[in-house]
Amino acid sequence: MNKYLIILYLVIIAIFPATLYADADPPVTIHILSKQVRLLKNGTIKRISIKTKMGSITRDETGSRLPGGKTIECIVQGGVLEVYLDSKPAPGPGVLVISSGSNMDMAEVSIDGAIRNYPLPMTLRYGNNDLKVYVTEHLNRYAVDSALAEYSGNQWKESEGILALAHLIRARYYHAKKSRLHDDADFCDLTHCQVYRGRIQSSLRFNDDWVIDHEKSRDNLFFHSRCGGKICDQGVFTGRSKSAGARGTNIKDWLYREGLHLCSGKESHWERSISQDDMNAVFFQGAAATGDAGLMLHYDADTLKVNMTSSTDNLQLPVETFRLKINRVKGWNFIRSNTFTVSEKVIEGKKHFHFKGEGLGHGVGLCQHGAMALSRLGYNRYEILEHYYPDIQFTNIGSKECLSPYCSYCLFDIATGKVVSSAPGQGFLRRKIPPGSLFKLIVALYVAVERPDIFNDYTYYCSGRNREDNNIPDRCWKPKGHGMVQMKDAISNSCNLYFASLYNVISEKKFRDFYRYFSSSAGIDAPLPAVSDKRQWAELLAGLDFRISFTVNDCMRLARYLYCGNAWDTMPALPEIKIPFQGKVKIFNALQETFTMGTAVEQKKRTRASYNYTCLEQAGKDDPNRPLIELWGKTSTVIDGTNKPVSYGIFLGGNGTQGIIVILRKATGNMASRWARRILSKNSFRE
Repeated sequence: MNKYLIILYLVIIAIFPATLYADADPPVTIHILSKQVRLLKNGTIKRISIKTKMGSITRDETGSRLPGGKTIECIVQGGVLEVYLDSKPAPGPGVLVISSGSNMDMAEVSIDGAIRNYPLPMTLRYGNNDLKVYVTEHLNRYAVDSALAEYSGNQWKESEGILALAHLIRARYYHAKKSRLHDDADFCDLTHCQVYRGRIQSSLRFNDDWVIDHEKSRDNLFFHSRCGGKICDQGVFTGRSKSAGARGTNIKDWLYREGLHLCSGKESHWERSISQDDMNAVFFQGAAATGDAGLMLHYDADTLKVNMTSSTDNLQLPVETFRLKINRVKGWNFIRSNTFTVSEKVIEGKKHFHFKGEGLGHGVGLCQHGAMALSRLGYNRYEILEHYYPDIQFTNIGSKECLSPYCSYCLFDIATGKVVSSAPGQGFLRRKIPPGSLFKLIVALYVAVERPDIFNDYTYYCSGRNREDNNIPDRCWKPKGHGMVQMKDAISNSCNLYFASLYNVISEKKFRDFYRYFSSSAGIDAPLPAVSDKRQWAELLAGLDFRISFTVNDCMRLARYLYCGNAWDTMPALPEIKIPFQGKVKIFNALQETFTMGTAVEQKKRTRASYNYTCLEQAGKDDPNRPLIELWGKTSTVIDGTNKPVSYGIFLGGNGTQGIIVILRKATGNMASRWARRILSKNSFRE
């Protein structure tokens, strides 16, 4: 390409970046009210009324505006569906279009008094005793409103779970568009495509820079109501489960470390019985006539197939097909899910098959109740999606300066503790995560109070590997080691071996007493786990015991207590632990050196594998307008996860006025510190 053309192209990108993503929020055509029209024609409902306040009604054939047209009524008289415009019969067959110049104007649809609001334009095609209604909505708004409809409007308050579902609906649009499920619309408003009840009153909006890469995400993006704690793979539809070790029926919808099920409760458990005669009638009509009593049934949860054998025939079906065949006869909610066991029972002298199961629906993909549970626990929408779709990928359709999709943070005023901004939202403050190396700060505080001799004079030579003491870890996180280390160096470099070596000079009982008082005074609800030997005690001191859980709120309180800067004299009442001032200053100086010579120093050697996304390159650049010395903090890398262990990078610190906590999935503490640096430098990010 000619170099001048390249320059011109770059100029166009700089001046008109929005044009590059013009198709990121395309208009969507939805066929609506088909069920309601059917119910109108059979007499179940009496009237469908459509009103518009500011919109105009035109005839599609001529485009001419109809005078005074504000109300359309659809009724059935003498078995014929008729359309009225302002109480006068509309000549048909024909087409009416309700349009508006305002994006906020809507059409009010009343279905026997039940009100829904739909976006404009709205098109009505009527005649030959039929009516079809279509609306056009932008994809992002459609995705959010459809997600809210799935969650019964404002019944659920946790936005991250709703937005995770909105991401799925948005991505499914592109697959549906390719498959052309409907000739006259992109979607219908039934479960055949996607439940849609028009615009739902909510402040929730979709404006994410990162979206599901629908080209690279190969899995069908299914979702359902309730899994009961286990997630099936797509083999339920075909009877062909994935190979062992893949996402099979043994995947648990839970938090890895706590073993907490995300979708559970009495409503997830169900039992049903069906007689052998009824089973024969559904699957073996010939056997039903002879009263065959030899039907055998077996469900193989590994292959996701149901095997049935009668005296006359053998049948093998995917479990989803089996379930739906029964439910068409016994009711759609009879066999509630594909996660069940089956046994034989005799009821009133007749053989029955007894099903005992969990969940509601096919059990594939995102569990809506499980997503809400993760949302309440402070997980962001991208973590929720990856929990249910481990191979999912995201792409940036907005600013290259945006946050990583796996980055969650809270920026707060260091003096008052007031939250300045957070992503993904206030729910993040409830998020629990192992503190990891952040726990070393509490150990340092204890040593400063109870053992100033250790604080000032204790040294340890870290070679990177431990070959002498079986009670401490085999190696430090830094293969080459940190050399001769004192407390200050151990904090800034997060030396695991230094803190682990303290097990031999620190009283476990006195430390627990200190921690109990400190945590209760600071409002930190994170009890210490029991340790059974010296090695576990050493790992606890080194921040390697991931059984501890700190909330983001806990981390905020710890940061405020550690701060030793301009606002020292104006700090509110925090734990009154008499720490020698010089000791606290020494700790704070170590936290500043985290950026100058410690774990937050820019890595000179970079590899592609070190970064989740290309924009992390930008996060590593220093802001020349902000002196580096103003930054302080502590990095931590921990193992946490939902249904499997995942690495997380954590940063806790701040600058002269603000504190920050950053949690970055699939990363290290060093990578989290780069995002903290950028956020504290007040660079512009779209949340």
